Amino acid sequence: MPVANWKTQSYNLIQSLLFANPHRVIRMMVRDENGELYDRSDRPAPVKRIYETDATPDRMCLQTIQCVQHMLIPPGHRHVEELHIHPDAEELVIVMRGEGTAIIDGEETAIKAEDVIYIPPNTEHEIRNTSEDLLGVLFLAAPVGEGLARLKDAQCQTQH
Repeated sequence: MPVANWKTQSYNLIQSLLFANPHRVIRMMVRDENGELYDRSDRPAPVKRIYETDATPDRMCLQTIQCVQHMLIPPGHRHVEELHIHPDAEELVIVMRGEGTAIIDGEETAIKAEDVIYIPPNTEHEIRNTSEDLLGVLFLAAPVGEGLARLKDAQCQTQH
């Protein structure tokens, strides 16, 4: 009989998309082996990514915020595969439980339950669990600049 727990999850993460915007306008840029940025969604993944999955129709209701995502990060792991940048979004990370490290533009900062971290647009970042227990975080991402313009265009197209 197969048995599974959080340690057997893809990328060792437990995550869920709580609420989302029906229009995906935020880009996720990562660096290649030469340090050049490219859109991560252009690279195939071994598993279905959370941003490729919609919430249920009643929770695809956000109009300005791109998504609200809950994640439990196991000890020794990070919230994504690599440091990344959202050139067209700002992000809030709310630490719900545990302790870890936020790496924002190369600066490491210890984080703990009840902290709220602001990640400005176009800022390389990641969250790591450096503790011995699960790190619970809530992500809220909102488009700005080009992302906001793409959102406005997408909303206008669906209204017509």
